[in-house]
Parts: sequence; structure tokens; C-alpha cells
Amino acid sequence: MSTRDEQSSYSTVEYLILGLVVQLEPCTSYDLKREVERTISHFWTFSHTALYQAPPQLVAAGLLTEEQETTGRRRRLYRISAAGRAELMSWLGETSAHMIERRDLALLKLFLLGPHTGASQAHAMAEAQADYHARQLAALNELMEKYRDISAYPTRLTALEFGIRLERTALDFWREMAADEAARFRADNAG
Repeated sequence: MSTRDEQSSYSTVEYLILGLVVQLEPCTSYDLKREVERTISHFWTFSHTALYQAPPQLVAAGLLTEEQETTGRRRRLYRISAAGRAELMSWLGETSAHMIERRDLALLKLFLLGPHTGASQAHAMAEAQADYHARQLAALNELMEKYRDISAYPTRLTALEFGIRLERTALDFWREMAADEAARFRADNAG
């Protein structure tokens, strides 16, 4: 489980679970995992095992209720309790500023590339990253259209717009770098 937030009593993943249960209830941990993969994973990464581990703990804390099916797969169905809704609303009301967390392995490698590496290595990395960000941008645009059509949760559109802008910026950056590295490679090999 992730660490507790500075001001909050629960972890970010636990608040994520509360927020998703509000939207999906009743839901299983598997339902939570599918929704995260489809939506949130485009801009927030974490271990998906927490989606299975945290709900029983939130039940024990009185923030979720649990009902287990008596037949079939005997799935556990979660709903938010009044205390869970109050805790979620309190957390959503916190307005402290937070740094954008970005753990980008490609940027780390780019920083560490040096004279001992060739332009072709940097070019290949830039091409791969441009391809990745193009796919991410397409997925976010698809989500934007879906949520625009159902006009539910207008703040989702705002969050998606921010994600789209970040992906466009990343895509532009890596495409420009790929072009620069290709030009440098041609210049180095022209002589």
C-alpha cells in the first residue's frame, strides 16, 4: 500500500478507490482495476495490487461496505458508506499545491546519454518515445470523446484536456529530437 498523504488519513490509492466506488457501485476489485486501466492509468501509475488489497481495509475502516455473492464466483461487491463519502469529499476539498510527479525513464536515459553514445541511439530512443506518446495521445483523445458524449463529470474533461496537452508537448518534443538527431547523424556521416 502506498504511504499516507501528508494532510490526509488515507493513501492516494485509497482515495482513488473511494472515488471510483462512488462512480461504479456496486463494484468489485476487478471492476476497479478495469476502470483504472481504461482511464486513470494514462496519467497516474501505481501498483494495481492495491486495488485488491485496499478495499477490505476500507471496509474495516467503515468507509466501504461489502456484500459477498452467495452463489457463483462469490465476488465481493463494494459500495461507499456515508463515512466514506464524507472522507472522500473532505479529501477532494483539500487545495494544497502538489508537484507533478513524473518518473520518465526515457528522460533519465536522455540525461545520461553522452559523448560515449552515438546519435543513432538517441534517434532510436526519440523515435520510440514519439511513437509511445502518439499512442497515448490517441487513447486520451478517445476518452475525451467518450466523456464529451455522455457529458457526465465535466471535471473529467478538464483533467483529460491537461493530459492531452502534456502528451502533445511530449510528442512534439520527441519528434523534434528525432529529427534533430537524424540530421546530426547525416551530418556526422556525410564526410
